[in-house]
Amino acid sequence: MDTKFQSSFIPKQPVNEPVRVHVGSNIFFLLSFLVFIVGCVGSGGVYLWNQQMDKKITDINASLIKFRNSFDQNTIKEFVLLNNRINSADTLLKQHVAPSVLFKVIGDVTLRKVRFTSFKYNNAGGDKISINMAGMAESYEAVALQASAFTNPKLRNVFRNSIFSDPNLNDDGGATFTFSTGIDPTLLNYYKLQSDPNYRASKAASVSAFGTSSVDSTSTVRSGTNR
Repeated sequence: MDTKFQSSFIPKQPVNEPVRVHVGSNIFFLLSFLVFIVGCVGSGGVYLWNQQMDKKITDINASLIKFRNSFDQNTIKEFVLLNNRINSADTLLKQHVAPSVLFKVIGDVTLRKVRFTSFKYNNAGGDKISINMAGMAESYEAVALQASAFTNPKLRNVFRNSIFSDPNLNDDGGATFTFSTGIDPTLLNYYKLQSDPNYRASKAASVSAFGTSSVDSTSTVRSGTNR
């Protein structure tokens, strides 16, 4: 008996395989595309903005040149010369010192029994300002009192490193001496004294220890101040 056995590996029904969707790859592609689009738009915007700014700068330069050419060149030269003169005058004014301010201070500190016979002012530039004076007093005691007045700590913003020296007796029984001291240069700053009320007030206060009411550049040395 013949038994026929027929086998086949070919499926009778179609085989449907599941489709795998790569979600991560699609999202990465989408993000890359968006970044690319944004970069293109940004680059284009920057380019257009640069073009616009360049045009504005060119237009402004052209306007300035046209405006400048509308002025008379001789008038411009006169204005430039005047400006240079004003700047030079301003520089000189700011560097100007007013040594006459010292007379007010010295007058207010000088004792009644003391007088000065000579006055020498030295300005070596910067803060190197000093004075040298020769004086006479009725006695050595008066000289000592005068030295105490000039070296009073309340006047540290006026006098610097004050020195009394060469005390001697004269033929009349009085005493002679010399006095030298450095001067605070800010006290003599004419520009600030005239233009800055606060600065002027601060300097007036610095010399008010002996009854000085204000910094006055018109006062002279006196010998009749009561103490």
